[in-house]
Amino acid sequence: MPHYNGRNVHWFEALGDEGKNLQAYFVTVDPERDTPEILGDYVSWVSDRITGVTGSPEEIDKIVKAQGVYAAKVPLEGDDYTMDHTASVFLLDTKGEFRGTIAYGEDSATAIGKLRNLLAKS
Repeated sequence: MPHYNGRNVHWFEALGDEGKNLQAYFVTVDPERDTPEILGDYVSWVSDRITGVTGSPEEIDKIVKAQGVYAAKVPLEGDDYTMDHTASVFLLDTKGEFRGTIAYGEDSATAIGKLRNLLAKS
């Protein structure tokens, strides 16, 4: 199951009406475990403003490669494993063009500024 640090939910609140058209997607890098039901439950717990995206391993692999995301299965004891992966928020404009990232744990004011910049240019 993906981890969540609670920091980005307030980005929507801070943006208020300014961010009403902002769309957020959480794309799993572990589609074998993250079924639509599991991912839906998770993202709805985080925020009703986030859409979970999963699919076949081949479909997710296409997204991972297209966005230059790092993801690797790390074996644990027995048959268990964890996923090591990029943990940044990717900023895409309304045309789907890459416009930057918000790093994991980045200062909230900086992150909100990046979102405002993205919204102004979209």
